[in-house]
Amino acid sequence: MFDVLGERLAAALKKITGRGVLRPEDVDAGLREVRIALLEADVNFKVVKEFAERVRARLTGVEISPGLTAPQTVVKAVHDELVELLGGNSEGLRYSSRPPTVIMLAGLQGSGKTTTAVKLALLARRDGHRPLLAALDYRRPAAVDQLRTLASRENVAFHTSEGNVDAIANASLAEAKRLNADVVILDTAGRLHIDVDLMSELKRLKAAVPITETLLVADSMTGQEAVKVGEVFGQEVGVDGVVLTKLDGDARGGAALSFRVATGGRIRFAGTGEKPDDLEIFHAERMASRILGMGDVLTLIEKAERSVDQAKAAEVERHLRAGQLSFDDFLSQLRQVRGMGSLEGMLDMIPGGGALKGQLAGADPEKEMRRMEAIILSMTPKERANPQLIDGARKRRIARGSGVQPADINRLLKAREAMQKLAKQFGTVGRKGKLGGLPRMYGQGGTGW
Repeated sequence: MFDVLGERLAAALKKITGRGVLRPEDVDAGLREVRIALLEADVNFKVVKEFAERVRARLTGVEISPGLTAPQTVVKAVHDELVELLGGNSEGLRYSSRPPTVIMLAGLQGSGKTTTAVKLALLARRDGHRPLLAALDYRRPAAVDQLRTLASRENVAFHTSEGNVDAIANASLAEAKRLNADVVILDTAGRLHIDVDLMSELKRLKAAVPITETLLVADSMTGQEAVKVGEVFGQEVGVDGVVLTKLDGDARGGAALSFRVATGGRIRFAGTGEKPDDLEIFHAERMASRILGMGDVLTLIEKAERSVDQAKAAEVERHLRAGQLSFDDFLSQLRQVRGMGSLEGMLDMIPGGGALKGQLAGADPEKEMRRMEAIILSMTPKERANPQLIDGARKRRIARGSGVQPADINRLLKAREAMQKLAKQFGTVGRKGKLGGLPRMYGQGGTGW
């Protein structure tokens, strides 16, 4: 996410030098590089120009604050303007004071509305609400079946019926009342392109049902095209916020940086993966910090609190302190970290994580974690509980069972020993059992582990 932009901005800001007052030539040189970085990230030209001028106004003739260098002052100015550019959002779903809350999703076909509907339902459930998913898309083949399947998998109430979208929506509200559901998410039909029929249908739906808010679902991978779509939907239907999907695959991020200025609508949520939990509230300040390589520790902690089984993590911590880390503990930690999402995504949230991603270039962290899991599962219960039993013959058997080489078994054993030593040295690996020792474990013994 924002990899290209982050790298270019980091390179641009490193070129800025000087002491005391930031001279105009220092500002010009730095902003020239910043403009190039933004343009290469597919940010709209007018947005880039306005952004640069606003940063210039913040910096020209400014005294360096005590404790800050000139580059740090520039970084702060760029960070503050990025927050403004991204819309300053930190808001999740808006819930009606008179239930049910009705959320209408709009967008083009292929933007990810159906999967986003499920993700928003899970977010509402985490907030203590009872969601119902309503399928209104009878234009795309199997769209209704897709939503029904996803809803069933996540144990979320689902409803659809026959008739036009107005009738289906009203029937869904009646079903929500019967089931005591207080949030209804309407998954509307999309088109391959914007047309009069699409806009008329959405306007009619908004007139027929008491919509709490309308969220536009836009595919960030389409770049400036997503911004143009946002403008049209905003003018024709009216949107209360944007859900940008596939941000995990958009290394440039130009759409995210252009949306606020071009459409006037805030980016409210960001889709960061295919898993049901891969939807984040778009905290503008946190996202600006990620772009500038400062990390996003708060979001990382929130992910850990949702994904990590605290009882299991506490048990692993006790074993570590006692010097009794088993491979069952190791496997538990491995799976819990994998459940938090991709390692690359987590590195984005760690200050300086971009440099670590560079060191892992060419490696496949997910593949290596799966390989470690295969090795552990090829051990007998006795071997997992007592790793010291694993001799040469056992290593060869485990290697055959997991499809790796004996040398890979040695690396895993060394990684476990390293975790054990680290725990003894510092007394614990992670306060309150948060992420445990896996981030430290990963990277032991070469590119893979």
